[in-house]
Amino acid sequence: MKKLIYLCLALCMTTAISFAQKLTDKNLQGTWNVVAVDLLETEGIYLDLIKEDVVFSEEVKSQAPAETLEQAKASMAPTITMLKEMKMIITGNNVQQFIPGEEVNGVYTLVNENNKQMLKITYSDDTEDFVEVYMKEDKLYIDLEQDGLFIYKKG
Repeated sequence: MKKLIYLCLALCMTTAISFAQKLTDKNLQGTWNVVAVDLLETEGIYLDLIKEDVVFSEEVKSQAPAETLEQAKASMAPTITMLKEMKMIITGNNVQQFIPGEEVNGVYTLVNENNKQMLKITYSDDTEDFVEVYMKEDKLYIDLEQDGLFIYKKG
């Protein structure tokens, strides 16, 4: 029985690992547009920029009346519009991030740490980001922890 449990666990881990692609510098090249922001773990909200929709976690739905959730969705429309204008261009090891009204430039390095791939970005103002990054189903996931999981698609 123990062997069967270990076999199942190993199979599950292998399957999970195979779904996320190992990133290379070549994979990252190009223009990336934000298509979603996943704040389910921290705020109970998922912003689908393609459908221009807001999805609430079951916990949030259980705590707020439907009318309040609809008002919240409506109030997030400008945020969705702003996020849809964000993009990231990676050329060589240079990164340009375009946020409405602002452009941020830096240099990145891919780092392997604790079985995760991390993106270390040093910006022109000498500030740095060190964030988990992975690719799944042709989408680039950048985990900004408390600020959410930003999901990009090449475009």
